[in-house]
Amino acid sequence: MIVGNINKLKLFYLIFTGELIFALPFHVNRFFRPSLLEEFQYTNYMIGIAFTTYGITALICYFPGGYIADKFNARKLLSLSLILTSIGGILLLFYNNFYFLCFIYGYWGISSILFCWSALIKATKIVGENRQGLSFGILEAGRGLVAATLSSIAVIIFTSTFIKNINDNFFLVDSPLKAVITFYSITTFIAGILIWFYFKDESNNKSSIELSVAFKKIKKFYKLIFFQSLIVLSAYSAYKGIDYYSQFFYEIMNYSKEKAASTMSNLSYLRPLCALFAGLIADKISATKLSIYLFISLIMAFLYLGFISTIFNLEILIMINIMISMAAVFALRGIYFCYLQETKIPTNIIGFSVGIISLIGFFPDVYIGPLFGYFLDAYSKVEAFNLCYLFLLILSLIGLYSALKLHNSVKKCY
Repeated sequence: MIVGNINKLKLFYLIFTGELIFALPFHVNRFFRPSLLEEFQYTNYMIGIAFTTYGITALICYFPGGYIADKFNARKLLSLSLILTSIGGILLLFYNNFYFLCFIYGYWGISSILFCWSALIKATKIVGENRQGLSFGILEAGRGLVAATLSSIAVIIFTSTFIKNINDNFFLVDSPLKAVITFYSITTFIAGILIWFYFKDESNNKSSIELSVAFKKIKKFYKLIFFQSLIVLSAYSAYKGIDYYSQFFYEIMNYSKEKAASTMSNLSYLRPLCALFAGLIADKISATKLSIYLFISLIMAFLYLGFISTIFNLEILIMINIMISMAAVFALRGIYFCYLQETKIPTNIIGFSVGIISLIGFFPDVYIGPLFGYFLDAYSKVEAFNLCYLFLLILSLIGLYSALKLHNSVKKCY
């Protein structure tokens, strides 16, 4: 079960864990946002605030989560996080008012980040050994394939005539959207049980070190970690922007809710292809160098979507640039933890380093939701989306600068 230096079975379990842990917090919003707004009577800003709640709790958890990953068994951490996350989805079926939505997203911030995220990244790095590009590329590609497959099943459930005809007395699944939430909740719970019984984690973290010693080691790599953090922040901001493409299809391109969801689901199949391809290239030319080209692609795509599309508003050009932006984002996600290998950060502080990088890099969870929600509620739809793409363009420029600096720093140091 080993290809090169990569254990396929372990990576298979990590792939499912790595995507299902975020399915409930993100998939429902990404693929079914118009229905989420309509059925639960949320505004864009309200959903944005819920994501900010998630972001704040996640930020608080990244740092201790990294330390926990260096101290405890990955199998137990991953299984616990999946089961806790699935419980949140079931609770959302009972109560879906705005305040409880914020509570659930805060709860998911703890369940998905404190116990899972750093443990997942550390386990992937250990499994990959000297093939970091391939290892993380397969992880992201696999996560993308899982996401696309689950979303395709969810779209089938959502558009099913049987589900649409369910009456109000059928337990809690009295709407297509609630059927989708139930599907994701059950799938996540089952994955947690399977990880507990079948994921073999031989590591006992004997190489883990005390907090004070970890801080001293981290200081040697602070500049490299800082640039990695900015790259992740820029790429993740663009990834968060993808969550609004289904709404863009619905409100700007006049797609039906069903067509908007299915289009997003189909485009999600770009993720496994781009992530795997990026991982293979990263092992050949370096992840930092590849990141430079990917950020240039993002800049060109957002430049068109934010400015040029107002002059040359052709559907085919819009779709091409949306696909370019998604391909570049998915590729970046496949490699942005490969930098840990290029910068030679020691294994016994990997969890700690991931915690710091994630603390900065995933800060968009705090501000993208309310900012874009404000744009969409306060401005006309065309103006709002132009502002969103302008903001992502600026962050992509920051990402390009950071990738250039990191690439030069790595060359000087090593």
